[in-house]
Amino acid sequence: MIHSIVDKIKASLDTFGIVPLSMWDEIIRVARQDNISIVSAMLKLGIISDPETGPKFADQWGITYVSSIDKEDIDFSLKGKIEKDVARKWKVFPIGMKDDHILMAICDPLNLVGGLLEDEIGFPIEPVFLECSFVEELIEIAYPEKSSPSSIAVERHSSVVQPVVGEELLEGNGLNAAYVSSVTPDSEDAPMIALIEEIILGAYKERASDIHIEPFEEWVRVRYRIDGMLHEIDRISKDLHGSMVTRIKIMANMDIAEKRLPQDGRILFEKGDVNLDLRVSTINTGYGETVVIRLLNKQVGLISLNELGMEEDLLQEFRKIINLPYGMLLVTGPTGSGKSTTLYAALSEIDHNLRKVITVEDPVEYQLSGINQVQVRPLVGLTFASALRSILRQAPDVILVGEIRDRETAQIAVQAALTGHLVLSTLHTNDAPSAITRLVDMGVPSYLVASCIAGVLAQRLVRRLCPVCKVEISEPHEDNHSGEAVAQKFRPSGCQECKMTGFKGRVGIFELMTVDTELRDVIARGAPAEELKYIAESKGMQTLRDNAFRKVNDGLTTVSEIMRVVK
Repeated sequence: MIHSIVDKIKASLDTFGIVPLSMWDEIIRVARQDNISIVSAMLKLGIISDPETGPKFADQWGITYVSSIDKEDIDFSLKGKIEKDVARKWKVFPIGMKDDHILMAICDPLNLVGGLLEDEIGFPIEPVFLECSFVEELIEIAYPEKSSPSSIAVERHSSVVQPVVGEELLEGNGLNAAYVSSVTPDSEDAPMIALIEEIILGAYKERASDIHIEPFEEWVRVRYRIDGMLHEIDRISKDLHGSMVTRIKIMANMDIAEKRLPQDGRILFEKGDVNLDLRVSTINTGYGETVVIRLLNKQVGLISLNELGMEEDLLQEFRKIINLPYGMLLVTGPTGSGKSTTLYAALSEIDHNLRKVITVEDPVEYQLSGINQVQVRPLVGLTFASALRSILRQAPDVILVGEIRDRETAQIAVQAALTGHLVLSTLHTNDAPSAITRLVDMGVPSYLVASCIAGVLAQRLVRRLCPVCKVEISEPHEDNHSGEAVAQKFRPSGCQECKMTGFKGRVGIFELMTVDTELRDVIARGAPAEELKYIAESKGMQTLRDNAFRKVNDGLTTVSEIMRVVK
């Protein structure tokens, strides 16, 4: 195969009068000696040049030739679809999408031999001939050897940010953070400001929920969490790590001198039309401080209950609970499962004109019109428990407690629910019945839990199939899980809209346990979570797993995605 391709190249170049046959022995020798392709060997020997080779090769092989292309028109986000080593080895780079194919810039016809390139990349491509020097430049920009595209921008500046600690102390988010002065944002000598802004704006454009900046021995990894999954987007020189962390701490009013203890801060980020509320957390690891930045887009309005993804029967039961005059509703699940979003959606349906609503949160994620919201400040003694005591003296009808974390908060919340208030809160448990036993473990008597609990909603988030590129399965495979038939009707594909992942956005899966008289009796005698679950299921409660497979049957997600999230 290889020999026939070489013969074809020799014949085409001889026909075009580019390379005489007498030169081929030297070309082959250099190619073997340097372990490079024949075209690369000809370029190295100066026998051919890009401008004369491209159009003639393209014509010979029936492939599109592009003499030049604006770098701004290239979708560099596609670089994640091809490994750095593969790009360098084959001298190729993805520059865009055409239907279901990746437009792949190539400069060497041997890359197309026998479909080997497509086999290594793992998806179909449409080759486009570009000059080798331009393809190599794209590869260097996307996969730099020692520095990232961002750090290249940093190195263009002659000065490095050297923050100066001032004497003034500022109080922000309950923190006594050292006030630090540095170069102004408008200064041309502010490369680190530009780098951090680029990372934040990139996360915003990719719909990321948080940014992870993680130092290792020789480099710093930057990852975005998109639709619940972490994606590495850059590796930055370790030399820049200290300046990056310092700049972020400055923006978040944190103490730059404190590197040993964890810190929390907040940044109100505005750039053009972008308006973000950023929550920053730092903690020291073996190779330095790792930083996590959570993004809250203040321009995106709160979603309603109808948009959460609850089926109609489940939604009606949930609405009955949030319209009760008193009692307690708990929403459970791990961090990042959408608990706060669900509670905010519930509050948005409560008539604020007729009922006084007060929340105590850490942090206050969204400002709700017509609702009194209190930010917890532990450093000044304003905890969930102390705030909750004061709130009860404000004669509220509805109270939202951001999270029940300790015995004192749990006991006050339960007492509030028993004395005529509707209390909404969250817990970290794996399913709905476990929330009951968690309250008892915190020290709340089981008979009080039984008297106040109106319902528990457990939830998770699963990735939603991209509506643009999902592919219908001609003969859906039917399986049976937990007594429910599951037929996956669509599978993920990948397009430019979903960044070739096959998924875009997320949808909730839910388990709602409504507490009736029988369940109250069982809870009061201290029954374990397994018994509560058995009785609730016998009364028609759908488990997280059952509800998840309803989403599969509805064509919203896949079985593999469900199994990733739910046991």
